[in-house]
Amino acid sequence: MPQIIYGRHPVLASLRQPDSPLEEIIVAEGTKAAWLHEVKRLARAAGVRLRLQERAVLDRVCGTPNHQGILARRGSYTYRSEAELLDDLAILTGPALLVAADSLTDPMNLGNLCRSACAAGAHGLIIPKDRAAGVTPVVAKAAAGALEYLAVYRVTNLADCLGRLKDAGLAIVGADAASPQTIYDTDLTQPLALVIGSEDKGLRPRVRQQCDLIASIPMAAREIGSLNAAAAAAVALFEARRQRLMATKKP
Repeated sequence: MPQIIYGRHPVLASLRQPDSPLEEIIVAEGTKAAWLHEVKRLARAAGVRLRLQERAVLDRVCGTPNHQGILARRGSYTYRSEAELLDDLAILTGPALLVAADSLTDPMNLGNLCRSACAAGAHGLIIPKDRAAGVTPVVAKAAAGALEYLAVYRVTNLADCLGRLKDAGLAIVGADAASPQTIYDTDLTQPLALVIGSEDKGLRPRVRQQCDLIASIPMAAREIGSLNAAAAAAVALFEARRQRLMATKKP
């Protein structure tokens, strides 16, 4: 089934791909934004049809008025498989950095996590097939174009996948606010998969069992308790990036 994406960042990111997956772009009548010139230029170059429609039509198709006056139809999103994940790891030239989302159900959380993972230089995001959010138009909008650059691997059993990643030489680091060990005390320069738990229950028992260690984010205001899943992942991912940048500067 074709997928709807909306918002200027997701649409422009798709248009900028060498082989744009877009089939059609619809712009709300009366849209005057400066970015529309680039949309028209890229659509013309890629041979993607562009047409105007009443804004109410976009509201109805997107299911929200927060589409910035643009939507696009593209082929259905293609997840990468666990086999492809292992193949992709084998050809990396530096230490792997993956993030695994253990049963996130909030599309906004997943989209924000995709954006942070891409910005922090993660090599991919792993999500379970069942009882978890997948890539939807809401996720794509929150990801703000990151899904065009970040590989998303969808696996049948996340715990088993983490076990195979351990066999491939990755450290599995789970995030939990209750852990006495913090991310600042943890070596995040090694090849690793960072595991983020679900919004309400955290890490599932079998997933937690696969973790080599559990680390927390030290909170200045303990009254807050914990960050939401996407925010926690962003903090941990950028700590991993900081450590890796520092490691490359050492003589």
